[in-house]
Amino acid sequence: MDSNLIKDIHWYQDMDASERQEPGIYHSYMAGLATALNYLDKDFDPVWLMGVSAFAFRTFVNEGMCPSAMSIFDWSGILPEAIEQAGYDCLYIERVWGQEALEEERRHQAQSAIIEHIDLGIPAIVWDIDDCEWGLIIGYDQKNKIYTTLTNRGRQSTLPFDKLGQNGINILSAAIPRRKNDRNKSDIIRSSLQTAVDHAEQKEWIDSPQYQNGLAAYNMWAGIYEKWHNLPESMTDSDLAKGALQNSKYYAGHHYSARCYARDYLKSIAEINDNLLKASDSFGMAAAELRNIWQISSRGEFAGCDQIDSMVKSLNNAHDFEARGIEFIKNYLSQ
Repeated sequence: MDSNLIKDIHWYQDMDASERQEPGIYHSYMAGLATALNYLDKDFDPVWLMGVSAFAFRTFVNEGMCPSAMSIFDWSGILPEAIEQAGYDCLYIERVWGQEALEEERRHQAQSAIIEHIDLGIPAIVWDIDDCEWGLIIGYDQKNKIYTTLTNRGRQSTLPFDKLGQNGINILSAAIPRRKNDRNKSDIIRSSLQTAVDHAEQKEWIDSPQYQNGLAAYNMWAGIYEKWHNLPESMTDSDLAKGALQNSKYYAGHHYSARCYARDYLKSIAEINDNLLKASDSFGMAAAELRNIWQISSRGEFAGCDQIDSMVKSLNNAHDFEARGIEFIKNYLSQ
């Protein structure tokens, strides 16, 4: 077959979250995975996906609030595991920095796998489809050597075969969900909660001093806003300030949305367990604090000192609520 296209697939929007005026799934890898699984499974549940993958519990921060923080983690460990935890086998192909000699081999390997699975009606979640974010490959044209893509902005576009893994940031990452696996539900839940604890305590990390994750990331994030407090008024309308404001919205959207899913996931699995119910309440309070940052950052104008102080206070509060929630999860896991 020279070409094929998966039809009637649309970038996933969590309508329940939208009705609550919450951002929905914000991380582009998880949104891409949600799009694929929603297409493949009519019983898809975004709360379950965000919870079992542990993306509901993760925090990523860069010292300059660079958007790159959302992709600074162990891809080969975390990305396929998110699919496995969601109940599907995963075919994962990667080529990162320092593996330039493998570029052509891995690109052709990924191309073969992507085409094979598109013919089966299965899209691939692929890095840097557009704007240094994950998106989907949903079709191909062998004659013209191009893929049809679906970007994280919900826009259909194209990508030449030879640009796979070299579309700006030259890293290849392609994840393809396959048949359903036989992971036990209770094991999936326990693994997700242990990952939440490990991430909070920075056991899920790489050595990169400009970045922080877990609970420690809140301190770095608050420190950025504290520096804003001292920014001269003459700079508040500068390109630097506008970029910082946009990145603030990006950070707040990621982490506020995640904590909303943590709140709902913990409640959904708690049944009558007091520790998980209290953990859900704690993450819900953290979400409420992060909502304040989301709302201020979404106004499109540089925050004044009072608003900056409010964001710092919200981050400190969110840290404390989340730390409390993690302790409740640890209590549950120790039972």
